[in-house]
Amino acid sequence: MSRSTPRRRGGGHARHSSQGNPISGPRPVQSDYESDAAHYIDSHPVPDPNPALLNRTNTDLNLSVLRRYLPSINSTLSIAANAVVYTFNPTLPGWDKTGIEGTYFLCMQDPVPGAAPNPRACIFVLNRRGLENVILDLSEVDDFEVMDEIYIFRLRGTSEEAAEGTNKVMGIWIHADKEDTRVMNAALISETLKHVRLAEEQNAVAGLGGPGGPGGEEELGPAMQAIGRKLSLSDLFGAQNGLQG
Repeated sequence: MSRSTPRRRGGGHARHSSQGNPISGPRPVQSDYESDAAHYIDSHPVPDPNPALLNRTNTDLNLSVLRRYLPSINSTLSIAANAVVYTFNPTLPGWDKTGIEGTYFLCMQDPVPGAAPNPRACIFVLNRRGLENVILDLSEVDDFEVMDEIYIFRLRGTSEEAAEGTNKVMGIWIHADKEDTRVMNAALISETLKHVRLAEEQNAVAGLGGPGGPGGEEELGPAMQAIGRKLSLSDLFGAQNGLQG
């Protein structure tokens, strides 16, 4: 029998240990993010929050937003989360959507500087679909009623429009998040209108003038100035090319 050839010991390629040939150069510094963050916070203390901002209510925040458009607004009487604005188109006849919808506010305002000291109020719809908001001065409302869940405002017009019954008519539908939302807001509008009209009549008797009398112009806030102009009711009714409501 043939004898097997013994294997050679130590044969093959020699392996070189990495320990015997260390990598030259500095070792990378390991970062401990938690320690780094703690060190940064210790060396850069967080400033104390402004107490005035912490104590602001939703009413304060809403008022600050509205005053960026009309600084004369001094309080909000009621709010609805969503409202849709319509104009009445007598040629259909029917309602046209204006494309304006958003949060609804019933607001009280300061008197116009230099004019009769009439209490003023407006309905402000903060448009979430564009830059142009609807601001309805309640002194321009000739009649108010509620029909088919829509608040209907017949606006004051010329004597010819009044005689012909062609006064402009605006409609506002608000989302009722509670059962009494529409009833409550309608009652507040009616009471505010009475308050505004009574003051106008008293000032007219006293010779102080009524709506549209001499006085300074309405001050516009920075948000309104950035838009460039205030959407007038004539603009609103001049754009009756929206979808039919």
